[in-house]
Amino acid sequence: MRLRGPEDAEWLERLEEEHDNIRAALSWALEREEVELALRLAGVLGTFWQAHGHWSDGRKWLETALDGDKRASVAARIKALEALLWLTYDQFDLDRMEAVAQEAMKLSAEAEIGRSLAASIRIMLACPAWLGGDYERGKELLEDSITLSRQAGDKVKIAEALFQLAVVTDGLGDRARAKEIFEEVIAVCREMGYTYRLPDSLLSLGYTFMLEGDYERGAALNEEAVAICREHGYRQKLNYALDNLGWAELLRGDYEEAKPFYEESLMVFKELGDRSIASKSLEGMACIAGAQGEALKAGRQFGAAEGLKETLREAVALQHSPEEAWREPYLATARSQLGEAAWEEALAQGRAMGLEEAIEYALSAEEPSRASPSSEMAKPQPSSSPEHPGGLTAREVEVLGLVAKGMTNAQVAQRLFVSPRTIHRHLNSIYHKLGVSSRSAATRFALDG
Repeated sequence: MRLRGPEDAEWLERLEEEHDNIRAALSWALEREEVELALRLAGVLGTFWQAHGHWSDGRKWLETALDGDKRASVAARIKALEALLWLTYDQFDLDRMEAVAQEAMKLSAEAEIGRSLAASIRIMLACPAWLGGDYERGKELLEDSITLSRQAGDKVKIAEALFQLAVVTDGLGDRARAKEIFEEVIAVCREMGYTYRLPDSLLSLGYTFMLEGDYERGAALNEEAVAICREHGYRQKLNYALDNLGWAELLRGDYEEAKPFYEESLMVFKELGDRSIASKSLEGMACIAGAQGEALKAGRQFGAAEGLKETLREAVALQHSPEEAWREPYLATARSQLGEAAWEEALAQGRAMGLEEAIEYALSAEEPSRASPSSEMAKPQPSSSPEHPGGLTAREVEVLGLVAKGMTNAQVAQRLFVSPRTIHRHLNSIYHKLGVSSRSAATRFALDG
């Protein structure tokens, strides 16, 4: 629980600082064919690699350890396979997920294992099943996992299986029941201090409320998820919550509030490489551009998002995601402003962009074609306001200074006589300007400055 409970931020940060030493230890164990040690170490590190977005690095170490001498214990191999499955899950490698789950199931048939480990294997088998569209099979496996977890008294596995079951239940069309299960997961996580799965449940429940048109409640749940992710350093989960907040503000018609969330989500992508969220955030930015009369930019951004989705294994699922209905009015408006021929040309230009180029284009303040040829040669005009590190405003410097002293958002808000929501917005702007994605990273900037 140290890597998944209330104190995990400290331990995850410590592992980040020791990552090079950890790699050296893994190399030492593998070179000396200490496979049991390598598997146990890599299996435990799976949570760290997933939480901090080291998917490819972690996957490499796990694959190497699992390919070694097969004399390691069944328990060590299954736990390493479980860690590998979640890294392949984050990379949408459905075929590898299925192979990993089947290997774990085969191992469990060769030796006696406990109920808790058996429950883990059911969850592992369920993930590729429902991601591949077989929701009924996923539901059956997850219900079996919950039964085994209750028999073992393993509340962590109960929370894990319930979370997946909520997603599957929604996929089967029973949204009301899915919401009840998400609420149950949240209650279990709060009760036992299981911080790691809490933001997933909050942002998923919030997203469900957004689908029902309750953007206010959806935003509130995602704001809590963002706060937890920042505090604990959950970078990938942060990306999902930021994108959700962008849509919540966009659908409420507040484009200026929505934009920083999408921008930060794209900045986090540049750290992690989560393409599915990048495509959604690009579409959100395209909607804002269209709503603000920048039809050409909207067309290019929609094209870039489409091109990105076509490179993903889950392209079909993404094309039929709820965001499609959300984006359609903005897309139709921008298309009507450009005309069909110009619209198709803009889409083609966007599809031809590389991902980095598409993101830089989305984050740019203006169309390149609008810039004056001599603008790059113009001398900067003196600013009427004092300069601050990182381009922060005076108020943002004040907020960051208080945060660096260890104050919570509520305490900062009370000190400055504003609402916690205002402090939250200031922090989003600070993270974006500094190019960071966590409270601890922003604090380090303040202390180093």
